Amino acid sequence: MNWLFWCLLILIGIELIIQYCIMRAAYPVLFAPLTDRFQLAGTLSNLPEEDSGIRIQSVSFPSIDGLTLRGLVALPRQTPPRGVILFCHPFKLSGQIGLYQCRGLLDAGFAVFTFDFRNHGKSDQDPQYNSVHWLSEHELNDIRAAIRHLRQHPELKELPLGMLGMCRGAGAALAVAAQKSEIQYVACEGAFINEELFLDHAIRWGERFLPRLFIQLVPTWEVTRAFRIMIWFSQRRQGCRFVNLKPLLHSLKNRQLLFFVGENDQSVVPRMTDLIIRRIQHSKMTLCQLPEAVHNAGRFAQQKLYDQRLIEFFSQMSDSHDQADSSATDKEPVSESELVSHQ
Repeated sequence: MNWLFWCLLILIGIELIIQYCIMRAAYPVLFAPLTDRFQLAGTLSNLPEEDSGIRIQSVSFPSIDGLTLRGLVALPRQTPPRGVILFCHPFKLSGQIGLYQCRGLLDAGFAVFTFDFRNHGKSDQDPQYNSVHWLSEHELNDIRAAIRHLRQHPELKELPLGMLGMCRGAGAALAVAAQKSEIQYVACEGAFINEELFLDHAIRWGERFLPRLFIQLVPTWEVTRAFRIMIWFSQRRQGCRFVNLKPLLHSLKNRQLLFFVGENDQSVVPRMTDLIIRRIQHSKMTLCQLPEAVHNAGRFAQQKLYDQRLIEFFSQMSDSHDQADSSATDKEPVSESELVSHQ
């Protein structure tokens, strides 16, 4: 039995060495910012202003843990809103971007509710949380607080609710929708699973310094395990619990989903969306390829196509809600006095 013990010890030692080498090599990728060829913040000069067609309200509401989150509600002036879209912005930007991304929806009669995640824009800073582009529990809690506030808003609380998210905000929208059955319609741009995105970036980063053959010899599961270990150890320092989106995706099988994919996106490559779609495996998904679009630039590159797909997608939500209301009205019980009058 001694030889078996020593073989096991050697295998454990080799595994520890492999993990140490991977982590030493890949750790710089863990918190390296996503590369952007396009600065979405530049679109702030194109935001709609309050005019004869749109009115914009500033709102604030408490997070689950007592921070103050701030945002905007944009409503059509001329007609009652067809529905409300909750926008979830990307890392390092603010909810203001939602007014640009949702301009087509505003013109089509939808209301838009957009807010700043903690540590972003005008929302409070959380001194315990060092936010990065990896999805964490804090983004999910902030969205839940936004939905709770939205359901108390006098003009929005009865409307059908859909969600539009970008990059980290897309993952947050999918995770919350997976846990809330009231959210049946979710549109995403640049969605990703934390560990899959890390694996993609780690491989591409490694190929800059090492031969491709050497990279291919390293098992994928070894890199994934290294990522999980690094994430686990970094959670305390970052002040959060990172969210693994992968096991939540199966709960989205009965949702209506729209995925925008920038064909030239090098930060969240198109294959990331394919991985999410294969994980969900259902027929209620629409994939919209955006030619020439880089990261976070889908609407900027293909505005007409982007707006058209969003309007078509969320119009289904509005139509379904109207049909449900009509059915409920048709099935209202006949009063006793009405029965007597017809006899």
